[in-house]
Amino acid sequence: MTLSNQKFKAAAYLRLSKEDAVVGGKKTESDSITNQKSLILNFIKEHPDIEFGECYIDDGYTGVLFDRPAFKTMLDDIGSGKINCVIVKDFSRFGREYINAGKYLQKLFPSLGVRFISVNDSYDSLDNNNSQGMLLSLKNLINDNYCRDISVKIRSVPDPKRKNGEFINNYCPYGYKKCTYDHNKIEIQLSATVSGRSGRTTNRQKHIFLK
Repeated sequence: MTLSNQKFKAAAYLRLSKEDAVVGGKKTESDSITNQKSLILNFIKEHPDIEFGECYIDDGYTGVLFDRPAFKTMLDDIGSGKINCVIVKDFSRFGREYINAGKYLQKLFPSLGVRFISVNDSYDSLDNNNSQGMLLSLKNLINDNYCRDISVKIRSVPDPKRKNGEFINNYCPYGYKKCTYDHNKIEIQLSATVSGRSGRTTNRQKHIFLK
């Protein structure tokens, strides 16, 4: 039986990282787990050659790494023959790392006879043509670059805060607490200022790091 005339048991793979969930300070509902699942299930209903098998959800996991619990479970189910089709909302949900994504989509899945579908990208590995292959490579490269860009932006956020004298650590040094009116500043915690035997406040504890 060839891929073109067999019945497919599909895995709906859903992923959402913390970076994906918030863009520009606002949550993106279009990438939510609920939206991804709804989109995929509706797609399956419109394709009689595909039967829903299982839903695999990695919520809060980055697309750069493939060491994700639900993803690994899905691979196990593919290996056991339970699943022979993987459907995602778009390529970025599958992964954002160009090399490893390509290994799965262009080598492993084809060798195991696994059909791969990216709904919003109108990609179906069952359609063997050059334009589909080019689309796959281009999308993976774009997602990889997007992830690198996000990483740079995240690392650069603390720099302006440091330059402005703002406190950016999660925890305060002993004897201090975050200001109740501004968490980017710290102040002396009076209950912790008594020092050793002398009962006096030390010069170090009197010093306030931030204005």
